[in-house]
Amino acid sequence: MKLLLRLLPVIALAALSWPALADNIGFDSINSAATRSTDLSRQMMVMVFGDVVNNPLQPTTASFIGVLYGVFNGIVSGMAFVWFVAIALRATVLSGNRGRVFGDGNTVMAPVSSLVGFMSLIPTPSGWSISNLVFLWTASIMGVGSANLLVDSAADSIMAGQSMIVQPVAGQTVDASRGIFGMYLCQAATNTEQAEMHQYGSSSTPPMGTQTSGNGREIRVTNGSALCGTVRIPESSDDTTWYGFKTTATTAPVEAAQLNAFRTMNATLSAAAQNYVSAYRSYQEGNGSKLPDSEKIVYQAAQEYENTINRAISGINDENKIRSEMNDYIKKNGWIVLGAWYQSFATANNKVSSIARKVPIVSSATNLGEIGVTGLNKEISQVIATQRQNSTYTTPLGSVNHRLKDSSSDTPSANSALLELMPLTQQGTYGIINILSKSGSGDFNNQSNPLLSMKSIGDYTLGAAEATLAAYTAAKVAVSVATGGNGLAVIINGLSGAGNVADGVLSAIAPVIYFILFILVSVGFSLSIFLPFIPFIYWITACTSWLATVLIGTTAGTLWAWTHIGTESDKGSRATYGYIFLIDAAIRPGLMVFGFFFASLVVVAIGTLLNFLIVPAMANVQAESVTGLASMIGILMIYARMCTMLVSSAFSLQVYMPDYVIAWLGGREAAQIMKGAVESTRNMFAGFGGKMGSTPGFKKIEDKNSGGSDNGFK
Repeated sequence: MKLLLRLLPVIALAALSWPALADNIGFDSINSAATRSTDLSRQMMVMVFGDVVNNPLQPTTASFIGVLYGVFNGIVSGMAFVWFVAIALRATVLSGNRGRVFGDGNTVMAPVSSLVGFMSLIPTPSGWSISNLVFLWTASIMGVGSANLLVDSAADSIMAGQSMIVQPVAGQTVDASRGIFGMYLCQAATNTEQAEMHQYGSSSTPPMGTQTSGNGREIRVTNGSALCGTVRIPESSDDTTWYGFKTTATTAPVEAAQLNAFRTMNATLSAAAQNYVSAYRSYQEGNGSKLPDSEKIVYQAAQEYENTINRAISGINDENKIRSEMNDYIKKNGWIVLGAWYQSFATANNKVSSIARKVPIVSSATNLGEIGVTGLNKEISQVIATQRQNSTYTTPLGSVNHRLKDSSSDTPSANSALLELMPLTQQGTYGIINILSKSGSGDFNNQSNPLLSMKSIGDYTLGAAEATLAAYTAAKVAVSVATGGNGLAVIINGLSGAGNVADGVLSAIAPVIYFILFILVSVGFSLSIFLPFIPFIYWITACTSWLATVLIGTTAGTLWAWTHIGTESDKGSRATYGYIFLIDAAIRPGLMVFGFFFASLVVVAIGTLLNFLIVPAMANVQAESVTGLASMIGILMIYARMCTMLVSSAFSLQVYMPDYVIAWLGGREAAQIMKGAVESTRNMFAGFGGKMGSTPGFKKIEDKNSGGSDNGFK
């Protein structure tokens, strides 16, 4: 029984290893991914530790750190030898008194462990001990290799057309998919009922069939008299108009992809409709059949249609080239460059608004013509309507939920009722927030990426500040010229005084102009420059912590080997801390990669939730209060601050996630070297905006009749 209990963990680990074996992930693949000569993390380790990274046992030259380790290991080895002799004498005396060598917590592993621990302390010719090399090998092979495999897999997924988040389907595409499914349900139900009727009699009504146009862009379901529906994809031209000029765009790949997606959608929904009718008949006959989820069928067909066209549109927009360059760059330079490629990953394969113009046009069934039997079709239509209302199929956050309406255009948003009850100022505030949340994304859905949105707002803010400064400077120059030595200008100014008035106005508003400019520049810098750099800053912080972990681990490896010297009862759990650190060195780079991608997902998910909940939050906070422009500015400031804090907090996962995960093994002290890097950078920009009190144009007015007394008393 004890043997079986010991084998259970082995069996469980073997079962969990099958997926890895199926993906050809083993030591060879990890070693191959870790030993790429162009990998920047490996090059950095060679720069720090020397050639011992490439040849642990026979480096060509002893590095600077190797020389220091040689001295340190020699000192520790001498101290450990004295400790080893004392432990050996103590164990010999105790064995003589007890009359046995092993027992009382000691096994045959005690001398073996002590011998291995002592041998691991002895420095090699390069100065490194075996214990140092074990930590270095774990970090340079297992850590770097596993992280490279994760990043390679992510890059391959992007190249295959996947996006980081599951994007919702456009409402128009869902409407078209539902109409096509209904068309084929009409065909399948009518033909099934006619076939059943023909078992007992005959009918002159022909069955429903499909008719495809010569170019394949239109499909009709008809029996020659009645019509179950038609579907077609709109014609498009290569000629487009730009400010009255005709330009030619190469849309052939998109047209081919659209036609292919159109055929696939029709084939998929036709087969699904036939299966649905068969399942419904089996359900009626009491065979225990379960009806398929019609909403799942509709949404999945629409999703595949959009994905096919989106891949073609990405190819036209040179996105494939950009993704290919990103893929090659990351695979060449390794996992450590991931933090500099956030926007490329975040926007890769995102659906664009032009997909909405590629939606099939569906015409429903008519009551004209001879259709024959219609009972089964009406029954299934009622079942479909009930399923649609009670479906448990969940779509991604940001989708248009129109299950209770016939069309997405008839579907109000979840917050529409609240918006109608809110004051006009709050409605205007939400309108601005809605525009801001879509800035820089170009997507048609309700998902939002606060980082990209705030970056776009920062760009606009800096542009506005530059335009304001240019306009004010031009006005000052014009007034100076008008009030200068020009004869005509002097006459006009002398008669009307317009030049002096303009000069006085510009001088009076100078402090306000500079005040506004400094605010705009400070906010613009923070949103346009600082905010997009947050993922990169946290990534560099995480990389610094990783390198510090490797340095600490290789140095502490000497003392970790020392903890193995002695009897088992003496060692206790002293060596456990070293094993946890060894695991940390092996998985920290991979956990950093997970932190990067998890942060990217959190930003979009919580950003979308923020935009969804901002309306009820405003309604509950403001209620019937109307404070005009002040409340609008305040709410917008709170919204912008929440977006920036969300981005900053989410991307800190790159630094903290490895420590949180390692804590599950028992925990260890985290080596966070650049912990305040983001706050320091933020304070730099905040300090820039805090210098407005010393802006040009502000004049300090002093009391000339103060009597020379600074304390206020005469």
